[in-house]
Amino acid sequence: MVFRTIRGKMLIGFGAVLSAILLTLGAFFFVAVRDTVVPLTKDLSQDVLRARSSSLGHLFLGYQTDIGTLSRESILRSGDSSAIEQELKRQIAGANKDYEMVFFADRQGAYVSSIGSYGNVADRPYFREIMSGARDQVISEPLVSRATGATVFVIASAVKDKDGRVVGLVAATVLLDTLTEIAGAVSVAENGFGWVMDHKGLLISHPSPNVRMKLNLLESSRNGYSGLEPIAAALKQGKSGFGEYRRPDGEVFATIYTPIPNTPNWGLGVSMPKAQMMAKADRLMRLVVIGIALVLTTTILVVIIVSARISAPILALVQSTEAVSRGNLDATIDIRTGDEIETLAQAFRRMMAELKTYIANLQKVTSEKERVESELHVANRIQASMLPRIFPPFPDIREIDLFATMQPAREVGGDFFDFFVLEDGRLCFCVGDVSGKGVPAALFMVIVMTILRNQAMHDADLARIFSQTNRMLCADNDEMMFVTVFMGILDPRTGGLEYVSAGHNPPALARQDGDFAFLRSAPSLAMGVIEDIDFEAHSTQLAPGDTLFVYSDGVTEAMDVRGELMGEPRTLDALNALKFRPVRELVDGMDARIKAFANGAPPSDDITMLAVEMVR
Repeated sequence: MVFRTIRGKMLIGFGAVLSAILLTLGAFFFVAVRDTVVPLTKDLSQDVLRARSSSLGHLFLGYQTDIGTLSRESILRSGDSSAIEQELKRQIAGANKDYEMVFFADRQGAYVSSIGSYGNVADRPYFREIMSGARDQVISEPLVSRATGATVFVIASAVKDKDGRVVGLVAATVLLDTLTEIAGAVSVAENGFGWVMDHKGLLISHPSPNVRMKLNLLESSRNGYSGLEPIAAALKQGKSGFGEYRRPDGEVFATIYTPIPNTPNWGLGVSMPKAQMMAKADRLMRLVVIGIALVLTTTILVVIIVSARISAPILALVQSTEAVSRGNLDATIDIRTGDEIETLAQAFRRMMAELKTYIANLQKVTSEKERVESELHVANRIQASMLPRIFPPFPDIREIDLFATMQPAREVGGDFFDFFVLEDGRLCFCVGDVSGKGVPAALFMVIVMTILRNQAMHDADLARIFSQTNRMLCADNDEMMFVTVFMGILDPRTGGLEYVSAGHNPPALARQDGDFAFLRSAPSLAMGVIEDIDFEAHSTQLAPGDTLFVYSDGVTEAMDVRGELMGEPRTLDALNALKFRPVRELVDGMDARIKAFANGAPPSDDITMLAVEMVR
């Protein structure tokens, strides 16, 4: 019985001889692989590190180019701190995401920043270096930001007047955590890690906060490190190389290091446990030995011992496997050997049958999924293209500032907003929320938007616009869909506002420097429910500085992970925290607060927001 199995045939025929051969070859190849892979690993690691160092150098050069370009902005020479602050906020919005903030400091060191902080940096070394005229650009040593309290480094550039005199500096701060994150991405082994040393030997970037900004590599022997000081000394001299050091716990680390271009003599290093360098050699040695064993085993079995007994069924199985790999799932396998080969053939036949069924089902499901996803993507693009997207929308109407967004809960949604100028120069705007979600709601939304715009362009009576639109929506409304809408008509010359609501959430109005409060109106039904109903229009007066915030119920009904609604009180609190912001910042700020409240919970409804302000 033993001889009928493949394992028995191999063990009885040549197991002892083959074991001796494999042991000899394994020892030989282990030495050869070790002597080849270790030097190769060092060379490849240094190449990787040099490439990463060059990448970091380009990053720092980009920082300097950004700030150098910003230093030539004429508004920085104006002396108007308020205008400078607004310009810095505008610049940071489109700047490198690595920047924590940007700031401008005059010749006395007084600064204003993009985050609205003020202070004085006259005692900072980079400030004194630029003010003395020694250099036009400086990258500072790591320091604690007086604006945020975070550990940062500063990229500063001189601001000069038309005669070339230094009138101040403009600078950006980059969190030291950002540098640690970038350096930490450099790894050449499973447990390797990257670090950065400044020109004084201080470890300014390291995955461990226990040594970051605390350990000076030039004096590391005091902390129990052995062999690290020569590495730091070579790096301080701008040299690249390879070295080893021992930590206080006794573990030995291999280290590659190189300077970082475009920095004040900072250096980049990568350290890894020395034992890991041999891990690749060990793995490669095992693979080589296994490969040799398979080759020798197959050759000896086929040529000497059991060629007739084993080679024929193996060849048949190989041929069938190759046929399957070429896509022929109908290939036949008929092997009757009474051993594991026959068992394998039976399992292979079952696998092919299951694979054919799986592929057929997968093709069907994939085709249907791709079709649906393609249609929804097109619908999303069509829906987005129907909503106004240019802001500010009416540059010629200086009395009004307006901004709006719509975020569907699914690929397409039922919310909408619209705004346009009537023939008499008044601004008409609206926000709507169609019942339901998905494609049916989106199609109904298109109908509602089209009817409302056409009615408003031919008739300025809001109550009549809503009544006529309601009658048209009720006709042939077999799906029993309805829509809530708020529409307003604002005269930019007088501030007069006429508005009407069809079952929509009450908008919030902030009077000049006052708080937001809901603008209530008479209760009314949504449109598309009952055909013959009347709607009541209301009016109020807006003054310069007043802001009206119109939204859909996706704002007040936003839910957190516990299912709790945001509600009207939280909505008012969020609005009042943003009440003096421009309309774009107001809408973006509300979006951020809604997401913070949801805390990762998926949106339960479309979210639409529109803010209009009478400019002071």
